[in-house]
Amino acid sequence: MAVAILSIIFQSLMQKYQINDQVNKKQNNGLAVRTGSIAGTIIEVQEKLNKIGRTCFYYTVRWPDSRTSKHAQHILVPTVQN
Repeated sequence: MAVAILSIIFQSLMQKYQINDQVNKKQNNGLAVRTGSIAGTIIEVQEKLNKIGRTCFYYTVRWPDSRTSKHAQHILVPTVQN
């Protein structure tokens, strides 16, 4: 029982974003990494196990033009609010 509770707490610590968070996508041009200028909203979170059994988080993002796309957690950055 205690192991299950610790597992849930640990997974929630690893998850960076929640539903309705505003994010930008990193863009790598080979020389530098920058972020896109258009902010999207997270609409779904999926947990997947990689081949060594570690949980990885994937987020479905809805962009302002109504497109959706799925991205790994390391590709997204939080939107800076002014």
